[in-house]
Amino acid sequence: MKNILLPTDFSANARNAHYTALKVFKDEPCRFVLLNTFEPDLNNILGDQGERRLGMIYESLEEESRMKMKELLAELSSQKAYSKYEFKAKCIAGDLISEVKKQITKEGIDLIVMGTKGATGAERLFMGSHTVRMITHIYNCPVLAIPQAYDFQHLQRVVLPTDFEHHYEPFMLKPLLDLIDLWKAQIHVVYAAKDFGLNRTQVSHKKLLEKQLKTQETVFAEAPLQTTVADAIRNYADKSQTDLIALVRHKHGFLEALTKEKVVKRIAFDTHIPLLILPRKA
Repeated sequence: MKNILLPTDFSANARNAHYTALKVFKDEPCRFVLLNTFEPDLNNILGDQGERRLGMIYESLEEESRMKMKELLAELSSQKAYSKYEFKAKCIAGDLISEVKKQITKEGIDLIVMGTKGATGAERLFMGSHTVRMITHIYNCPVLAIPQAYDFQHLQRVVLPTDFEHHYEPFMLKPLLDLIDLWKAQIHVVYAAKDFGLNRTQVSHKKLLEKQLKTQETVFAEAPLQTTVADAIRNYADKSQTDLIALVRHKHGFLEALTKEKVVKRIAFDTHIPLLILPRKA
């Protein structure tokens, strides 16, 4: 059984990400852990009564969190289509990223699913900067980022960008291969470059990747690099009608920039295609 973490701020965008996760794993036994974290704005807590006010604010935030979580849990668990799933809810005072790291270990989380953008105000803050923080600070667990208002229908084609400068450990590819096997999807291994010649190391890594993907329907393709890697990947994904872009993080690698904040915002926030960030060793 897969354990999937669903961070939530109870916004419509967060709910869409939750339902996308439920639909993606439609035939898999799963346990979904819903997580809401809350923290007061300490800038508004001043004076001698600050400590007392802080306690009252925490109580109010916790009460609101538990009330909304109860409603969300009832909404998800009451639908017959998702009756085979298990749900667990957690409302915790603290920083989102810190709590997610704890839950990964405590709950044995296999995947984190969240939206990439909210509507306004606090929702934008959560589903914008928090998603970027999740992508850039969580290394040992894959993160699936769902674009705002994305309507999941199927998973037919997946793009895996690479420069063949690194080899892939089995645990890095496993979350992606599990999805591909579940949906019988086709994987496009895309090399974005100005010059498509490969050195000995790249040739060796490409051959190894071919062996790792030998049981999948695989297409090895090239994407001309005219401006940025992000643009080349997005253009190829759009032309090939891709349903998912998967990125593997390597220290000091060709794709490392894609998991840095500015570029992640360009790819994940400016496209309608979900983004799967695969794990690596910290």
